[in-house]
Amino acid sequence: MAEPGDPLVQAALRVTVSGLDLAAAERFDRELIAARREAERTGSAAPLESFRYRWRVFIALRRNLDDAGGT
Repeated sequence: MAEPGDPLVQAALRVTVSGLDLAAAERFDRELIAARREAERTGSAAPLESFRYRWRVFIALRRNLDDAGGT
């Protein structure tokens, strides 16, 4: 399993988010920076794990909406 701060996983998530919603990609970048800072500040991977979880949910929901014709 990939580490919470794995740059390849984060890059893959960003590419996927960008393909689904360009405006959300900007929010993704801001939230990633904030999660990294919080992880460094606390010495915990939890902020990055939470970040990745939220964006995986965003991607899943957005894909489901797109598949249902809800865009």
